[in-house]
Amino acid sequence: MKKGRLFSRAGAKRLTLDAIVQLVIWFFLIFAWLSMYLMVIKSVKSITQDQKYPYTPTLIDFGVMADNYRLAWLNIRQYIGNSFIITCAQTAGSLIVPIITAFAFVRFRFPGKNIIFMAILALMMIPGTLTLTSQYVIVYKFRLTNSFLGVILPGIASSIPMSLFLLRSFFGGVSKELFDAAEIDGANNAVTLFRIMVPLSMPIIAVLGINSFMGSWNDYLWPSLVLLRGDMRPISVALVSFTDQYYNMTGAYSVSFAGYVISSIPLIVLFAACSKQFIEGISAGAFKM
Repeated sequence: MKKGRLFSRAGAKRLTLDAIVQLVIWFFLIFAWLSMYLMVIKSVKSITQDQKYPYTPTLIDFGVMADNYRLAWLNIRQYIGNSFIITCAQTAGSLIVPIITAFAFVRFRFPGKNIIFMAILALMMIPGTLTLTSQYVIVYKFRLTNSFLGVILPGIASSIPMSLFLLRSFFGGVSKELFDAAEIDGANNAVTLFRIMVPLSMPIIAVLGINSFMGSWNDYLWPSLVLLRGDMRPISVALVSFTDQYYNMTGAYSVSFAGYVISSIPLIVLFAACSKQFIEGISAGAFKM
């Protein structure tokens, strides 16, 4: 009887803890979705509706909706192109450089390998805001201000420590016999990397790629410091300026919020297309760690 009471008490405590955790998760989930809901609702309102009933759901006027999204697209389409250039280049570099570097740390022996690896990992402990000034000085000295490279190259460099740490742990989990079999079959290091290691590590590569894409697409601070020319701004910077200008002219946010909805579509499409690989990569990373 005592044992049964202990089990029942433990089960009750566990159910209570699970209920509390679920309530907390639902609270933050509703909070996050509420902001997105309000953004979409305000994007389909006319100026008058936005001024008088900013938070009241109304029947969608498809004429107003089309006008809002058409005007928003005309104002942001150039900046979306800039964001695609920066984001795609930065994502590609943030994957290629750590993949090659992680393979070198796993496959080759060279003096100071562990010291170099620990020095790279130590960079993860330094907050990015502490290096903004020195990073800007370097970019300015190399005359990369008002250049996409001034955003892309520092973005790639800042992503290396974490990506290298995760990829090296994955590559290190591959059995040595697989490398030996590849050598016997005449595969060189490049073939071994891109034909064996990369396919085996696609889940974690997908996670790193999605995180890099989202981080680069949403980055505001660094592009606003480096890209001072208006025609070179990414969408994250241009939308803030457009929102201020439109509100000062109309006293409403409807068209600017339509721009935010449009700018979020590439991220939604990317995650929808890669959600399976993303979940697999997160799960595999949890077991690997």
